[in-house]
Order: sequence, then structure tokens, then C-alpha cells
Amino acid sequence: MTGDPSSSTGPHGRPQPWQLFSSRQRWTMLAVLFLVSTVSNIDRQIMTVAIEPIKAEFHATDTQMGLLTGAAFALFYATLGLPIARLADRGNRKLIIAISITFWSLMTAICGAVQTFAQMFFARLAVGGGEAGALPTSQSLIADYFPPESRGKAIGIFAMAGVAGYAAALIGGAQIASRFGWRAMFVTFGLSSLLIAVIVSRSLREPRTMVPRTTDRAVGERTDPSIRALAHKPSFLWQIAGGGFYGIVSYGALIFVVSHLVRSFGLPLAQAGTVYGSISTVTAIVGALAGGYLTDRLGRRSPAAVPMLTGLLMIAALPAYVLALLTHDFMIFAITALIGGCLIFCAGPSLFAGIHMVCGSRRRATAIALLYLVMNSVGLGGGPALTGVLSDAFGAHQGSAMGLRIAMLIAFAALLPGGACFIIASRTMTADVEA
Repeated sequence: MTGDPSSSTGPHGRPQPWQLFSSRQRWTMLAVLFLVSTVSNIDRQIMTVAIEPIKAEFHATDTQMGLLTGAAFALFYATLGLPIARLADRGNRKLIIAISITFWSLMTAICGAVQTFAQMFFARLAVGGGEAGALPTSQSLIADYFPPESRGKAIGIFAMAGVAGYAAALIGGAQIASRFGWRAMFVTFGLSSLLIAVIVSRSLREPRTMVPRTTDRAVGERTDPSIRALAHKPSFLWQIAGGGFYGIVSYGALIFVVSHLVRSFGLPLAQAGTVYGSISTVTAIVGALAGGYLTDRLGRRSPAAVPMLTGLLMIAALPAYVLALLTHDFMIFAITALIGGCLIFCAGPSLFAGIHMVCGSRRRATAIALLYLVMNSVGLGGGPALTGVLSDAFGAHQGSAMGLRIAMLIAFAALLPGGACFIIASRTMTADVEA
């Protein structure tokens, strides 16, 4: 067991959680959590590939598909996220993650057997409910595995799993859907994800089981674990609000990029998925690694620099995405989409690190669940639906391709107020930081 020399012991002489593990153990467990996030995002995002074939089979509108890709998933995700997070802040997080993966994987496979739009909607509700227990709980474990001075890098690597899953869904999903149909795609990804539940149960460690329970209770008595304590931190509230705008873009606008490539550039579905999947992979790697590095470096100088970084990156991404949508030149689209994607994913590590800095050790899962609640209810629940409604409205007069382009431009505009929220949060960040 190897700890960080720079890390101090916790209350009552208790070692800090990250001191319970060697460097090798930390990175091994981060790799497992990376897989958890990857399959979570695969099972969430494969609907992106299936938008056009499902729309055709069920004779659905863009509005209905926006509800299916967004609200159907976000409703149970948002509803169950907080109670599961409260359980995760007290219980065995490894067990919660393993059960969650098993449930949502089976529900994803069932999506391949539905016969009506309504059945698909309810199946996606169940997928969202299952996934509610994974990411906030994983983030809570990461904060226990890694000390604050290297947490940004760990979160950055974990964030890359989001687009690794997105890229796998786009590239792998497009290939499977093109060759065997969209139903086979859901069944294949759903059943294969069950393997990750086995890996989680065998590989992860729960720090709480490695210390006496009486000590853990003593620490709990010292720290107010309630949500009310978070509500008194202005920087937390502003960052949560900014996360909602971030979600509108990452969950609302970006989910229609494949459809934009099909409609505006005439690419076949498989090629569109491969192209954007490749772009997403590059932006995830570059953005997340750079974001993790900048978060750790700037965070050591001043906590206020962390949300400031998030806000500036979001605002800087807006002109890149505007140009990507307005151009009719595919090469310009690819370059500007790369730039915008790198900036957006660079903002991810600082976004989550900023929440970790102010929430305290006994509220980590709850705080991250609140962030995901807003990001998913506003971003995933409202973003795709709003984009779909606007696409139908503008498309009725200007054509399907132009209607979608205008709708996506409006959704991307959320980057501006979102960035402003994080910049405002930086003003009280230092006072709100909690060890």
C-alpha cells in the first residue's frame, strides 16, 4: 500500500482514501471505470446512429426522435440519479455500479426487440434509469482514488471514455446497423456490455470497506452531507447552471451531427458515422488530456482559475461550431468541428473538477448527481427535443437539411450563457472550496 508523501492524514488520524492504494492500483481501477463510462456512453449514444432508420420504420417526426433520443433517457436518469447518489455516498459503490451496468445492458438489448415507438420510448426510459447509478458513483470513486493535485488528469482520462463510447457507437454502431439492421446493433452492444459488470465486481475496491466503520461515522458527523449545504455555495450553483447549458450542446446539438452530415453533405449513414466518430475520437483525446493538464496546473495556483477555464473554453468553441454548420465545404466542416470539439472536451475536466473542489468528501456522488441531473434534464431531456421541434418548424419552409442546420445553430448558442455562468462562479470559488 503506497500513499502520496504530500498527502496528509484525514480526520481522527484516518488515512486519506487515496493513501490506501498504490499508484498501480489507482490507474488499474481508473481503467476499469473508464470501461464503465465507455459502455455507458455506447448504450446511451447508439440511438444517434439509429435516428434515421428508426424514424423511417416507425414513421416518426424529428420532434418524436428528439424526445426518443433525449427525454426518454433523461426522465428516469434524472429521477433516479439523486436517490442512487445518496446511497452511493453511504454504501458500497462497487456493488451499485455492477448492478447498474447489468440492468441497463439488458434494457439496451431489449431495445432491439421493440415493435412500436411507444415500446422503444419505455425501453429507453429503463436504460436511463440503469445508467443513473454509474457515472456519479464512478466520479465519487475517482475522487477517493486520486489526490487533489492529480485529480484533474484522472478526470480528464475518465472524460475521454465519453467520446470513446460515442465514437464506438458511431463507428461500430453504423457498421452493424448498415449490415445487420438497427435491431442487431442494440442487441450486440447491450449483451456485450454485461462483461463489464463482471470486471467491475472483480477489479474495483471500495475504500470504505478498508477502514473501521466507527471511524467513517465520526467523519460523517463532522461533515454535513446534506444537499442544503451545497445550496449555500454560490460557485456550486453557478457551475450547476453552466452545466445545464453545456449539456444542451453536448447532448442536444451534437447528437444531430450525423444526421446533419447525411442531409447536408449527402453522406451514407455508415460513412457519416465513421467520419464524425473519427473526429470525436481525436477531439476527446486531445481535449480531455489538455483539459486535465490545464486543470491541475491552474488549480494549484488558484481554485478560481478552474471554473474560469471552463467558461472561456465554452465561449471560444461557439464560433468554431457556427462556421462548421454554415459551411458547404466538407473540409472546412471537418477542421472547424475538430477545433470546436477539442475546446468543448477540454472544458470537461475543469467542469467536474470544479464541482469536486467545493462539494466535500461526503457529498461527492450527490454533487455529481446534481450536475448530471441538470445536464441530462436540461441538456439531454430538453436539448434534443428542442432541436427536433425547431428542425421540424424551420424544415417545413426551408427543407429538412436547412431546418436542422438552423436548429443546431440555436442549440450551440447555449455555449455563451453557459460560459458566463462558469466565469461568474469563479468569483466565489476560493471561498467555497472544501477539503
